[in-house]
Amino acid sequence: MSVELLMPRAGLTMVEGTIVTWKVEEGTQVKKGDSILEIENEKTTMDFECTADGYLHIVAKPGDVVAVGNVTAIVAETLEEYKTISKSQPNAGNNEFEVDKENVEKPQAKQVTSSVTSSGHIKATGLAKKLAASAGIDIKKVEGTGPNGRIVAKDIDDYIKNMETAKAANIETNAAQSEIYGSPEIIPLTGVRRSIAKNMYESLQNMAQSSAAVEVDVTKLNDMRKILTEKKDFIGCKVTMNDLLAMATVKVLKKHPLANATFDGKEITTYPYVNLSVAVGAEAGLMVPVLKNADRMTLSQLSNNLKDLVERAKDGKLLNGEQSGGTFTISNVGIFPIDIATPIINPPQVAIMGFGRSVKKMVVVDDEPCIRTMMNLFVTFDHRVFDGLEVGRIMYDMKEYIENPELIMV
Repeated sequence: MSVELLMPRAGLTMVEGTIVTWKVEEGTQVKKGDSILEIENEKTTMDFECTADGYLHIVAKPGDVVAVGNVTAIVAETLEEYKTISKSQPNAGNNEFEVDKENVEKPQAKQVTSSVTSSGHIKATGLAKKLAASAGIDIKKVEGTGPNGRIVAKDIDDYIKNMETAKAANIETNAAQSEIYGSPEIIPLTGVRRSIAKNMYESLQNMAQSSAAVEVDVTKLNDMRKILTEKKDFIGCKVTMNDLLAMATVKVLKKHPLANATFDGKEITTYPYVNLSVAVGAEAGLMVPVLKNADRMTLSQLSNNLKDLVERAKDGKLLNGEQSGGTFTISNVGIFPIDIATPIINPPQVAIMGFGRSVKKMVVVDDEPCIRTMMNLFVTFDHRVFDGLEVGRIMYDMKEYIENPELIMV
């Protein structure tokens, strides 16, 4: 009797998975518990273990996107049964989870004047709006030819034709270039990368995001890090600058619960605990593991747990649930020559804090010029939740903790 191997649900929000690679070949005799497949979902990659003994018939090929609960492969109990199945069942891709092409914005032929009133109202007929929506067109980019500049159905049709003409011309140009320089590489937007693109786009579309930045003196903080590094054997860990910044962030969040919150568009939810999300750059894309209950940890506990999370995030070995439940995010770009950035909020969170590189500068302290190690601290916040006054207080307190690091230990 054959057994179907179905795409598993690795989280409450998972609806599909991408077949990364099969670790065994078609027709291989497999056993229950064998690691046979690597799957990528919107958050991470995971190994898939065989659930039966027998001969493997592969249904979904590498690169296929398969809906949760659909068949990835079939395990036949006997070789004869496998031969029958392999003849009757096609290989690869009959479960592909198709992307809704109507909701993908088509490339535009040219930027055109929009038919928008001074109050922001779009002048368009109902049919024109319907046609634009079904074609995935931003109607504000269409020039209206109707009365008083109103957009009519013909304008949408013309806009689509112009896009198709531009696309055809682009293809012809690309073909000529390909003969000389080689063909362009097409990189499918799947798995983690597609999830990042979707979440970041929706974040900017659905929030009133604003940013603020302040320069802080990290000389004392760096001195403390050096002392703790010298005592690493005694305290049981090597404390990094990022650990100290994370600890300072936790302290600030306990003082400002509105920042340690989520917002669903109707209600703000604050939390009595800090689940600190940490942005990590990995080969598979941006990972944001969550350090749960960070406010209940000592510095050494935070350092050890954060190091473990970051290493497993880079190796693609995060467990299910380790990227969910965050209440606030930090992003450290200090390893790059970046002074200031404007990070995008990770919804439904309401803010994200970033840290730039540390550089030595000539500054004035107590009316005397001196060289200090300086760093930019920046925050992006949802203006629907915060007023500028509250953000200013958050930045002030964070600056205090960083410039007076002994307070972090209190």
